[in-house]
Amino acid sequence: MVWSRRLLAVLVGLALFTISCSGDDGDTGSSDSTESETGSTDASSSTGQATTTTAAPTTSEAATGSSDAGTDDSAGDETAADTVSVELGEWFVDMPTTLDAGTISFSLSNAGENPHAFAVVKGTSYEELPQLDNGAVDTDALGADFLGSTDDNVAPGGTGEVTFDLEPGDYVFFCPIQFGPNSHAAAGQVLSVTVG
Repeated sequence: MVWSRRLLAVLVGLALFTISCSGDDGDTGSSDSTESETGSTDASSSTGQATTTTAAPTTSEAATGSSDAGTDDSAGDETAADTVSVELGEWFVDMPTTLDAGTISFSLSNAGENPHAFAVVKGTSYEELPQLDNGAVDTDALGADFLGSTDDNVAPGGTGEVTFDLEPGDYVFFCPIQFGPNSHAAAGQVLSVTVG
């Protein structure tokens, strides 16, 4: 009985060794492939609290170990988005007030003590936008002039990214968070920007 268990353990070990050796076709090995796939899972999870609209690498892209991190193969021939740094906090949106038209990736960082979000609408100023009773921007009343926002809030000290395709014109960037009689936009977390 003891010998049959030992023999079974040896046979299983030999079978596993044979399988792992037979899969070596000049690749870096199955353990490296597993690490790459695990890395892909980590890369696709959100590092900040805001949603990114740029594509994360697929498992096969991560497994190839491509060093071409700046290239988004899933976008085909599209031009890579420009990146604009945005700092959010109580009660401000800090970023350039003039931007070039096109696809822009906004790299968000929350320097405040409260969660913040990032939204954009077509318009010349916050004061001219339709507002709710608490001073929040009434995005439903804007219709197509509301271009979107982060899906999630950016936590204090957190980061995130969101991408918009902006045509030439005037825009208002703001924090859409509101609760009860309060809104971050009414507290001053708004910024008018010209895109040319």
